[in-house]
Amino acid sequence: MKGRLIPVLVGSMTAAMLVIVAVQVSWLESSAKLRKEVFDQSIEQSLQLVANWLTATHLDDPQAEDPQLLRTDELAPEERLIVRRMEALPMDSLLRLAFQEQGIEADPVFGAYNRYGQPVYLLDDAEPFNDALLARGYSVALGTLQLRVHFPKLGRSLIGQMLGAFALSVMMMLLIAGGFGYTLFAIQRTKRTDRLQRDLVNNLTHELKTPISSIGLASEALSDPAFDEESRKHYLGLIREENKRLGVLVENVLRASLSENGAMRLYVQSLNLHDLVKGVVKNMAVKFHKQGVKVDLDLQASNPNLVADRIHLTNILFNVIDNAVKYSGEDPHIVIRTAQIPDGVSLDIQDNGVGIAKEHLGKVFERLYRVPTGNVHDVKGFGLGLSYVKNVVERHGGSVQIESRVGEGTTLKLLLPFECQPDKI
Repeated sequence: MKGRLIPVLVGSMTAAMLVIVAVQVSWLESSAKLRKEVFDQSIEQSLQLVANWLTATHLDDPQAEDPQLLRTDELAPEERLIVRRMEALPMDSLLRLAFQEQGIEADPVFGAYNRYGQPVYLLDDAEPFNDALLARGYSVALGTLQLRVHFPKLGRSLIGQMLGAFALSVMMMLLIAGGFGYTLFAIQRTKRTDRLQRDLVNNLTHELKTPISSIGLASEALSDPAFDEESRKHYLGLIREENKRLGVLVENVLRASLSENGAMRLYVQSLNLHDLVKGVVKNMAVKFHKQGVKVDLDLQASNPNLVADRIHLTNILFNVIDNAVKYSGEDPHIVIRTAQIPDGVSLDIQDNGVGIAKEHLGKVFERLYRVPTGNVHDVKGFGLGLSYVKNVVERHGGSVQIESRVGEGTTLKLLLPFECQPDKI
């Protein structure tokens, strides 16, 4: 049921979005149609007002001849009178005034035509109306003549009037689409969080097995009556150290959960990286012996002294070395190297294990990521490990690099600065 929930939600929300878009488009079309009808009605009223003015019997008959008067000899006396009145009056101003009274600001192109569709009055050099303009234009009777008006910028004017409503509709649809997208994102994030929480339980169990296993092995060793007092002291010390590390691991899980928000706290102190490495290797000696792991130390850094968080560095060393042991092949061999770099120390942990495919190398630093193989722990994938390692090293001002070849092994390179200043990070 849960697996089908997201597709159902996506389908429902998509359908709702399409319905809303359709309603908005329909509303815009209806609004545009209504505005056009109102515009047409206003134009007709304005033209009728002008026609009444031109055909009024009380107007004086101007006698002045004008070059814009066309075919006057062919006009009936009534038609000739109307044309002369049109010429005597500022027709363009008269039309604009009539249109403005109706709230229309568009500039008209107009002319007077006889019953045969021939122009008898045109303003300036205006071209006669063609069939297309006649179809889109407006006309009113002037006796036996017709006053025809066309608005070249009518579409632009109507669009301008609709711009506010259109912008509001677009904004509304964008808000709805944004809410839709965010909802999908939140659903996916919640689903991923649920999966990560399940993985966290499994992976946390995996990470805690190392110190538990070391304590178990040391306890078995202590039960051997052949062990001398010195060996017993060594294993008792190992149990104490691993017990302490269990507490550190639990604390670091809490720190890791805080570190996503940048709240990881570092408690720095002076330490010797070589001594730290040797101490970790010594504490893991029982594990190495039991699993037949060969460990070589090649500690060549001339100055291994750092100012860093001892707990975090110790934990990432345990983590990386333990994973190198787990994922080494037959005859496991681990090499730990240090080298001097200009601003600090380079620490390499190399194994001869199964390696990591190239397509997964870019993801192994993600929190709880494991290379998918069907078995959670049969290949490299560090769960809490590499994400935590990378976070700690970067909080120290360093960086992490990884090189791997399938079937040949993996090398993890930690570049650590001489001095970490957490207050400046």
